[in-house]
Amino acid sequence: MAENRRVVSIENRIPELKKYRKKKLIRHLAILIGIFAILILITLYFLSPLSKLDKINVSGNKQLTENEVRKESGLVIGEFVLGINNGKTEEELKKNTLIKTATVSKQGFNDVQINIKEFKTIGYQQKDGKYYDVLESGIMLTDQPRQFPIGNDLLFQNFKNGKTLEKMVAQINQLPKDVVSSISEVIYAPTSSDKNHIELYMNDGNQVSATISTFAEKMQHYPAIVAQLAKGQKGVIDLEVGSYFQSYYQQNAEKKAAEKKKDN
Repeated sequence: MAENRRVVSIENRIPELKKYRKKKLIRHLAILIGIFAILILITLYFLSPLSKLDKINVSGNKQLTENEVRKESGLVIGEFVLGINNGKTEEELKKNTLIKTATVSKQGFNDVQINIKEFKTIGYQQKDGKYYDVLESGIMLTDQPRQFPIGNDLLFQNFKNGKTLEKMVAQINQLPKDVVSSISEVIYAPTSSDKNHIELYMNDGNQVSATISTFAEKMQHYPAIVAQLAKGQKGVIDLEVGSYFQSYYQQNAEKKAAEKKKDN
């Protein structure tokens, strides 16, 4: 009887084993079909136009043209969208001296949006009848001259690209806007005692003598200094050591006295 029960028990389980094996086979087939379907879809995607860069949209540019920004990005119409690294493209864009920040993002299936922010022009330096932008970053655009300056920005003289110009611009960037707008011209005029000496011509007719390292700290008080002068009085405000004023009349009188003494 025990043997019969064992046989019956095994026979009863055979249909269940068959069902289990059938389900397992179907599951394996479904996985294989799914893998093949995914591979086919991936292949079709890479073969389709949707996988390739179609448009490069640009915004935020003012001095640079859209085509210049596209060229700086290194992106090429027709390249695979999946191969585009947004961060790497942003770094490529920021290599341009005009670009302050850059954001790259994908739009839709195969478009790219580039948004940039450019360094502002704070002034110009004239050379050989042409004007070269001086940016808020402290860099002068020596390869992009203009025939005429735009707006009423500062005029620089005797500066070159390098640490001195960078320090000068950094000092100007610290000043209030109303003080910056009162400056007409900044001249780099190093002396034997001060390699960072500068002279400024102001829009109100005064002149300022200063040194780059302490320029922002002292120049921010310019409106208060001018307010203490007699009405209509103009001259040179020396901000190098302390702060004192000498009128043009005093300067001329001292100059004449020195010449007279020399003649005698």
